[in-house]
Amino acid sequence: MASVTFTSLFELNPSTPEISAIIMGRTIPSYRMAIDIEIAKWKLFRDALRKPERDIFENMLLRSKLYASAGGMAVRPVVLEAMLMSILLDHHKRLLELVADIEKLKNPAGSKEPEDIEKYLLPPPSNLSTCQTTIETMLQPEEN
Repeated sequence: MASVTFTSLFELNPSTPEISAIIMGRTIPSYRMAIDIEIAKWKLFRDALRKPERDIFENMLLRSKLYASAGGMAVRPVVLEAMLMSILLDHHKRLLELVADIEKLKNPAGSKEPEDIEKYLLPPPSNLSTCQTTIETMLQPEEN
């Protein structure tokens, strides 16, 4: 098995020797290899989707590889957690970019507000301090 492409990952059965060949010589697979193994586990789900949805699903899983370096640093025992956070981050980033583009179309003259997604990356309003206070009081040790 010389090289593994994204589409060929769905052809792998996670319990067969092909997966073992990918990780041979390692005690645990690298995060990038673990992503490939996780993608292979979703083959039956993928196959049950209609063709357009299958393409969207493949694209979504592929986007989790954009943040493989960050996912590898997360050191999560369940690879899917880091993959889902990567996908969620990518979706959120793309959503903010779309919102910024819509705002530009609504207000082409330009305003003094921050450009692009920076406007949406500002800190939350100060009225959320009660939530922080509640969390801080929950974390304090009980007095006996």
